[in-house]
Amino acid sequence: MAQSGINLERLAKVWALAEGGKEGETDAARTRAAAMIEPYGYVLDDIPGLLADAGFGDDLPQPGPGGLRFYDMGNPAHMRAYQREHDAKRRRWMHDNADRIAEVIARYGSEEAVFAPTAEEKALDAAIEPFRETHPDNQADTFDGTHFSPSERMVEAMGRVIPWPDTIPAALDEYEAWDRLCDDRNVADGNNQYDYLSNGADKRRWHLCDMVEKLIPARDLSDVIVRLRFQLDGQGSRDSPQAVLDDLERLQAAGFGASETRESPGLSPAADIPGNEGDKVGNPYVCAGPNLDAPPPSRLNTAGQRRAEVKRILATQEGRSMSLREIAARVGVSPSTVLNIRRRMAA
Repeated sequence: MAQSGINLERLAKVWALAEGGKEGETDAARTRAAAMIEPYGYVLDDIPGLLADAGFGDDLPQPGPGGLRFYDMGNPAHMRAYQREHDAKRRRWMHDNADRIAEVIARYGSEEAVFAPTAEEKALDAAIEPFRETHPDNQADTFDGTHFSPSERMVEAMGRVIPWPDTIPAALDEYEAWDRLCDDRNVADGNNQYDYLSNGADKRRWHLCDMVEKLIPARDLSDVIVRLRFQLDGQGSRDSPQAVLDDLERLQAAGFGASETRESPGLSPAADIPGNEGDKVGNPYVCAGPNLDAPPPSRLNTAGQRRAEVKRILATQEGRSMSLREIAARVGVSPSTVLNIRRRMAA
């Protein structure tokens, strides 16, 4: 959307009448303000944010290094400005991605069906419910003493209702299936960016991540490549080089020496070496909208630098109130990377 043609100084005066004018002036001012902005794709709810960004109204914090704007969430003016910006960004995202929202809802049959708990979610929730622990003072529930990664007893219980995959590709397939469900729900919800999986499904996905990253032994070099790419896609949040080294040493001992070629036993010339589609920054199901994609700052050239920047943002008061995908888009990582870093910081 473009605002270059809007006379913001005039708009500020009209909006002042719309918000605080005499009876009879208010409706006329709102109609006049709408006529000034609607040709540029905005609605009345966008006006406070437009004016604030242009220096009118609430005193917004100035952007810092890398273009990041940090809000003081103890400042009521900043809180209002942040909420306006968030709401306006979400409305623009819904406008720009209306076809995707419609496609997801049509694929499931209805909006209610998108969010309806699946049979698998119900079974997993029932499996971990005996481990739930409630806490006073509105503290989050824990399960068998953990907030995120499931305990061994929970892993065993979940495996009884849905058997765990025994190969790296199979574990990755299920992990990505849960991710797609979460992303579909986020799209249908207008990019509200909640944790859309049930408790049981979220615990299951967490353990599947560990299985792909380090727990399941690789059967061949193709599995090692899948594992290593999964770790690299994590931008530092899935960093287990020891698992890769263990795989390579085990395969070498089994006959995959340094001089082996693609014609070596166990890896035929026709073997499928998985593609690297996950190299794209961000989540293709959620963050493809033009208003949410942002190139990573040029100074963040390595995974370590990007991981450090995510940690820095999450340590700030504003960062703790930002969504996963907002942080991901600003830094240049995937939302799942931000989630993993946030969880490990909390742990």
